[in-house]
Amino acid sequence: MGIEAKFKQVSPYLLEKLKKYPDFAQLFFDAKYLPDSPLWQKFTINSDDPDDVELFDEYSNFAAKTLQKLAVETLQKLKEEKPEEFEKLKADIPVIIEEGKAEYFDADKTWREIHFLLTGYDYSVRLNFLVGENEEDGLPSINAVLSGNEIEHEATYGLVRYLTADEVKQVAEALSKYSHAMIKERLKFRGWQEDYFDHLFDYKYYPLVRYYQDAAEKGNAMFLYLS
Repeated sequence: MGIEAKFKQVSPYLLEKLKKYPDFAQLFFDAKYLPDSPLWQKFTINSDDPDDVELFDEYSNFAAKTLQKLAVETLQKLKEEKPEEFEKLKADIPVIIEEGKAEYFDADKTWREIHFLLTGYDYSVRLNFLVGENEEDGLPSINAVLSGNEIEHEATYGLVRYLTADEVKQVAEALSKYSHAMIKERLKFRGWQEDYFDHLFDYKYYPLVRYYQDAAEKGNAMFLYLS
């Protein structure tokens, strides 16, 4: 299937909570499967087809029960290990789940190309979160894909990373100055064909830019992870 990159906005308040108590991060990331999550707005079922309705009900009910079980187990672990923190974190469970249901951005397997377009470097090169210029072609290098510090929560590939709200604003501002002409120049410099990336620009690159800009406008931080 390949490695996919995902981006998820998070409030500064909740980011600090999940950095301190990473056991609760799974609640945050799995909340998107709840039946009232925007995730399901992208899927359609035939309400006249009993099989479709039954399948959706089974899956959504399973997701809700699994999340409830995870919340209970995580809270029990906290109660046993840090009883003084139990009540405080218990009150945050609805916040974790509500924020977790919000829409995330999936760059799927195009993250390698996006990383190159923004930095001029191969995807295996992880840079500091914001770099001024690429030494090879002199164009801006904005690391919006492989950036961030880590929290102690495993994604499928490596630990989940994060950008603070201030860092998200810096990335969003840099992206707004990164013109299509600059990207074309970088592709030309490397001998790549522009028409090959039309789909990438329209369906992944520009939506990622808008997702960062939306996060910046809301004052949110950002989780980044590979799955």
